[in-house]
Amino acid sequence: MKRFAVHAMGAACLALATCAGAQAAAPIAPSPADLPMPVPEKPPHYAAQPCCSLCPRAADPHAYDGSKFLGDFRVLIEGRDGWLFRTGLDLTTRFDISAASVAQLRRLSDALRARGTQLVMVYQPPRGLMDPDELTPAQRRSYDWEAARRNYAAALQRLRGAGVIVPPLDQLAVPDKGYDYYFRRDHHWTAAGAQHTARVVADAIRKLPGYAALPRKQFATHTDGTLGKPGTLQKVAEQLCGGAWSAQFEPIYVTEAAGGGGSLLGNSTQPQVALIGTSNSDTLGGYDFNGYLEQFLGTDVLDTAITGGSFEGSLLHYLASKAFQQDPPKFLIWETPYQDYPAADQDPFKIYRQAVPLVNDGCRGKPALLSNKVNLHEGNNQLLFNAVGRILPLNGRNDLIAFQFSDPGVKDLAAEIWYFNGRKESLKLHFKQYVDNAGRFVAELGQKPEYTSADVMAVTMDLARAPAKPLGVTATICARSTPARRSSASLAKNP
Repeated sequence: MKRFAVHAMGAACLALATCAGAQAAAPIAPSPADLPMPVPEKPPHYAAQPCCSLCPRAADPHAYDGSKFLGDFRVLIEGRDGWLFRTGLDLTTRFDISAASVAQLRRLSDALRARGTQLVMVYQPPRGLMDPDELTPAQRRSYDWEAARRNYAAALQRLRGAGVIVPPLDQLAVPDKGYDYYFRRDHHWTAAGAQHTARVVADAIRKLPGYAALPRKQFATHTDGTLGKPGTLQKVAEQLCGGAWSAQFEPIYVTEAAGGGGSLLGNSTQPQVALIGTSNSDTLGGYDFNGYLEQFLGTDVLDTAITGGSFEGSLLHYLASKAFQQDPPKFLIWETPYQDYPAADQDPFKIYRQAVPLVNDGCRGKPALLSNKVNLHEGNNQLLFNAVGRILPLNGRNDLIAFQFSDPGVKDLAAEIWYFNGRKESLKLHFKQYVDNAGRFVAELGQKPEYTSADVMAVTMDLARAPAKPLGVTATICARSTPARRSSASLAKNP
């Protein structure tokens, strides 16, 4: 629906007279009975005109240069009834699921399964695939919707090759659904989209053997206010073209345990289903994906999704938490938009080298093979040196490395890992600003042949300038497991 600008065409006004002449006698105030009856104002007349169409600049691909955020919206087009689409992300027909990413996902799935957790991946489809009816007839003819649906279904099948449960969301990709899966000018799904997705996910989980053992509870969903969604696409359109689209208003839905008491606070039993993901899944958006999962599964769901956490943020945060480490869930539902999943031109190892060791809490609870604490200063800082007494066999085949900063707000790590064969690995890790990593970083050592065929010699960190306040870091290398070949006599601590 187009927004309309409203303009006043006329309005009544009052004229005030002033007395002239300083010598004039002061008038006698009239009595109320002598005052004239007020004349009603003439009501204003309004005319509505269509507002806020995309400008020619929005069609220029170079207008989106300058930031990754803008680049993700290249190029905006206007569909039917006020809909906006991104031709790059929303109207894609390709889904890059590389063999390397499937292999890494399998490593994570296997590690979780060893702790009794089944991974369920919700691979969220693009907007054009789910709401093709909102494209204009010309746009619909140029968008190969059938190819998009076919390739999306094939991508789901490739993900299943990693041993994870992948609900068949391609079943929801049908024309004339009778509801909007996404908002008109925003990249998030609507409550209706979340509801239908949750039903498909719940249907898939109910077929699994572990579902029967889950504790049961009844839930009910009701409305609780109204959500005004301005929309990320329209914000970019306003930035490029000016003007202001109106917000889209939808009911807010809330799911609670039947009879009230839906909060998990005070419950002694940890939910056996956990949800990780993006702003589509957290409790702030008002889409109620978590609540619909509870209703259709008939059991509590622990929601740990994080707005702004992207593909990996919520995953890494939850795996490192006490909630997971002390009581892993039977089912871990991982919601991720398709565009956040590592594409074929990206190295998925960067994410999974952190996630896989965190399943078993990194180096916590394991003997340190090499460890040292350093107060950081400007210039080169030597954190670890593998030549104290004797050279220890530390390499990517068996070991991982952990860093714990004294400041829990540290979210960026840049270290150099030096090997005895002369090779050097630059380890750079980053957490999004909304992800609380408590200053902790965990990663497997490099898996390339040059890193697995030689032992670690040293670990260093270069600082361009001194920290604004005192900053310490403890670096530790430990085994992924504790092989018999390593005894307590081989443990070493740098002086």
